[in-house]
Amino acid sequence: MTSSVKFDKLAAHYDAARGGEGRGHMTAATISPHLAPGPVLEVGVGTGVVAAGLAALGRTVRGVDVSQPMLDVAAKRFDGELLIGDGMALPFDDASQDNVVYVHALHLMADMTAALTEAARVLRPGGRVVIRHGDPVADVDDLVLILRQVQAMQPARPDEPDAVRAAAEAAGLRLLRQGLEPEYESGMNPDTFIALITNRQVPFLQRLEPEQAAEVVAPILEQLRALPEPQRVRRQAWSCWLTAAEKPV
Repeated sequence: MTSSVKFDKLAAHYDAARGGEGRGHMTAATISPHLAPGPVLEVGVGTGVVAAGLAALGRTVRGVDVSQPMLDVAAKRFDGELLIGDGMALPFDDASQDNVVYVHALHLMADMTAALTEAARVLRPGGRVVIRHGDPVADVDDLVLILRQVQAMQPARPDEPDAVRAAAEAAGLRLLRQGLEPEYESGMNPDTFIALITNRQVPFLQRLEPEQAAEVVAPILEQLRALPEPQRVRRQAWSCWLTAAEKPV
């Protein structure tokens, strides 16, 4: 069986490019209303920012990830159960979980339908899967225009809404909700974005040789360096897709 994507090399600096605990708590608040009563299993828990946010909202949370370095970071901010494991073969008994959550992680699984079938296996009847997925979108400003160019450079994502809905239904789950919904707010200035790109903290750049990565991002860096007020933070409100589904009783 093909395993899911790991982020071992990015673990120490992963949150710097993604908003850290602040973003995690905002995302958790958008997920919580769609959960069934009971504990939550986050698949692809990563550095634990969303799990910590859900725990702060009163949920009992456990997390699974294929990357031990990511789990080591998570353990410093989150005292829930953290297990090494792949979303393609969850280390839990049948019908043992009340909720399964994926936060921008489902597309990293080797096969979305197989991953959601595995989620359905471990869910109790009436349990729910909640997924945040897809590229984030925000109102346009000068930095967002450049961010869109970076998004366009990346490989096509498999977690488009129609594909996620089809995978959930193929796994035997009943769709409850799907829509483009607010997820988090963030702020970044051009200088910070330049540093993230230069240091190859954007995941797809990690898969390129340094010389190739430098060539790919050269036009982006040129545009960023030309922006006025390079230290002024641009604030954006980002929306992403949310899909919620239920295991039939």
